[in-house]
Amino acid sequence: MTMNILINLFSSSKEQNNPFHGGNEYTNRIVLEAIKINTVKFFNRLHFYCSNEKFIDKSVLKEIEQNEHCFLIVSSNSSNLEEVVKKYKIERLFDPLGVSLGEYNLNNVEVIYTIHGLRPIETPTDINEFHLEGKLKYIIKNIFSSYFLKRNKLDFEKSIQLKSIRKNLIVVSEHTKNSIIALFNIDADDISVFYSPEKNYETVSILEENDFFLNNTIIPNDYFLLVSAKRWVKNTYRAIKAFDELIDKGLINKKIVLTGVNDKVKKLVKNKEMFIFLDYLPSKELEILYKNAFCFVYPSLNEGFGYPPLEAMKYGTPVIASMITAIPEIVGDSCLKFNPYSILELQARIIQIQNDNKLNEKLNNMGIERYKLISQKQTEDLNKLVLLILSK
Repeated sequence: MTMNILINLFSSSKEQNNPFHGGNEYTNRIVLEAIKINTVKFFNRLHFYCSNEKFIDKSVLKEIEQNEHCFLIVSSNSSNLEEVVKKYKIERLFDPLGVSLGEYNLNNVEVIYTIHGLRPIETPTDINEFHLEGKLKYIIKNIFSSYFLKRNKLDFEKSIQLKSIRKNLIVVSEHTKNSIIALFNIDADDISVFYSPEKNYETVSILEENDFFLNNTIIPNDYFLLVSAKRWVKNTYRAIKAFDELIDKGLINKKIVLTGVNDKVKKLVKNKEMFIFLDYLPSKELEILYKNAFCFVYPSLNEGFGYPPLEAMKYGTPVIASMITAIPEIVGDSCLKFNPYSILELQARIIQIQNDNKLNEKLNNMGIERYKLISQKQTEDLNKLVLLILSK
């Protein structure tokens, strides 16, 4: 017997300021797999709810439009969710970023939803926000910190305590599961951990690699790489300060490539001649950077899962990563870890990896093995989640 299933694309659509964010990648992978499996096995009617077709990736939109079991519902207002559920006789709702579901009355529909992390509670602000988002926002958040923390907890609690005919709360790491249990006293059996699925990777030719490096004046295997630089939670301010101080002392002999850069990021850099600034890149070009970096540095202050270290490890690129939230769970012992709030500790890891060839070789091998291990779990968990969404 087939069902009417609604997949909410509102919260996971591409953003103008961050067109390649993890929530969008997560959703795309699940949607494409769900369409494929549904077409050959379940034949459910899959309804996709979004604000505008242009915010859906072309590959996903193409699959939706060409599949007889898929239907696109476009609305300018996400608050129409309840009306859509009623109008299309929806029996099951899947929301890949379900933090806002607590605002709706979904008592009459089965709900499967993912909470990727508790960042607004765990890391509500930081000095990075002062430098990258503006002084006023940072000051207000600190003055009224208790108010914002209370509000953030309430928002999450509404979603976690969601009432429906049946609900399945999904998280993407053991870290997030345990944080939810600690904060909201939820039974562990009521939360399922399915790792974020691996992204779809495009094959990159040697010619494409050579053209990319030539156009961007980057030397392969001779640069440190950092991504999503303008997002304050990625800890760009401390990372730049760490590199700048080492450059001043003559202790860095490689360039630093930053992606996702804006003018505020550039203003933080003192030794601009040693940095290469890039905007957000298409996935193919980002793959080239991961593959050919001397070292990938990931100083993030908070991750519910954290794709980037795995993307570097896939190619055997050595990784330096922060040791908090879900990151240690994903990277294991296959990289150098550091306290992301300590500039000195990051500098020590940078010097260590720059001057130790045997360590680099060890991290190369360990990174590839770690990637294979996590990749296998990602595949298994994707299959489990898709079956949960589609099966009666």
